[in-house]
Amino acid sequence: MVCHQCGKPVEPGQRFCGGCGASLRNVTDPTAVVPAATVPAAEPATPEPAVDEWSADDPVWAATGAVPLTPPVDALRTSDLPATQPLTPMPPPPGPAWTLDDLPDAEPTSAVADPVWAGASEGYAPPATTTMQMPSVPAAVPVRESRLRWSAVTVFGILMATAALVGSFTVAVGVESDARLVPTDSVPAFRTGTWYLDDFADNLSIAVLIAALAAVVGGVAAAFRWRWGSGLAGGAGLAMAGLGALAVGLAQLPLQTARDFAAIPNPQTFTLTLTTDLGYWLLVVAAAIGVILFFASLNEAFGDRRAGLNPWIAALGALATVVAVIGPMLPEGRAVFSDNWFRVDGIGSPPALLLLGRLVQLAVLLLVGVVGYLSVRRWGLALVIGGTLPITWLAVSSLFDLTSNPVGPAYRNPGADDSNLHGVTIIGFSAVIAMTILALVAAYDQTTRERH
Repeated sequence: MVCHQCGKPVEPGQRFCGGCGASLRNVTDPTAVVPAATVPAAEPATPEPAVDEWSADDPVWAATGAVPLTPPVDALRTSDLPATQPLTPMPPPPGPAWTLDDLPDAEPTSAVADPVWAGASEGYAPPATTTMQMPSVPAAVPVRESRLRWSAVTVFGILMATAALVGSFTVAVGVESDARLVPTDSVPAFRTGTWYLDDFADNLSIAVLIAALAAVVGGVAAAFRWRWGSGLAGGAGLAMAGLGALAVGLAQLPLQTARDFAAIPNPQTFTLTLTTDLGYWLLVVAAAIGVILFFASLNEAFGDRRAGLNPWIAALGALATVVAVIGPMLPEGRAVFSDNWFRVDGIGSPPALLLLGRLVQLAVLLLVGVVGYLSVRRWGLALVIGGTLPITWLAVSSLFDLTSNPVGPAYRNPGADDSNLHGVTIIGFSAVIAMTILALVAAYDQTTRERH
């Protein structure tokens, strides 16, 4: 018995051919070979359902037929391909004509053959390629932003320094008489003429110079956005406010003396003319600008978020400032503590503006010391240096007699006959100097550790 599909011998009772897998259940003639059936072009009929359990597994074979042979690839010729139409370029878009002449500095060069078109079909020519040289554009040069920034601290610092220095070397007050005054046994000698700042106290002009330099240096440093510069300028501004108030108070001494002299009975007839000149008012203006400078510097104080200074040094520095402020207020001799602000009318009593100027300078010293130290910032340390340095000069020059006619901080103690410093004043200012140097060393050490 053989398979009706492939002709391979099969065993009797075998259901499927082992060679091709054809079903053998409907084969009746074991020797006959059943030819392949031809599938009609019409819609195939639905096969009848199988009658045994093998019907679900029987494969359905599609009819096969003759397949035409494909000629070898080498046999293909270009002439056998269908004819193609030559390509035509697309029409130009509507609108005004545009030429290369419309471009600036256009220099057409020779056409360059495009290798892509090398295999193009015959009858089509690629468009000529034209290149042009675009105008050269200079490379953008990066502009570096300048670090210098003019601020209110810089402007007011320079203005304050200018007014203070000019006022220090300009006539402050004048006392003129229309007749020559001759001293007698009942009429003491009396000076007329003009007074400069050094005529009141010859260490005041140096203190004003120190405050002016601190204001300018701090203003320039603030222009470079260094926060300590703003603090230095603000402290110098407050120091100038105290120095200006003290200078205005000292300017009342010759004026008050002239009034007391005019009140003494005198057989001689004369007329005294008392004037306050340019130097006097320039010192007032410098003091006012100094206060404005301090408030302008506060803008940098609130923005300083760097690591703070040592709080113990700050606390001791504030305490030393309080001691330095109390020292000049301690009474000597028969004076009482209320003589710091209470004036008794009489010949030889200090003018009211001098008492006020003393209190203003002490208040300024207290403000810069306490606020500067307790802010525990580099801005505050610079505020202390700018505010205490000019007044410290007054203390040092009075203690060591560095000038011929010095005054101490806040002029002198109530009831004192000279400018010698009180012991508490010496201790206070010595502690302020020590704490300031210690704070500077600690700040420098901390900055060095932050960089490394």
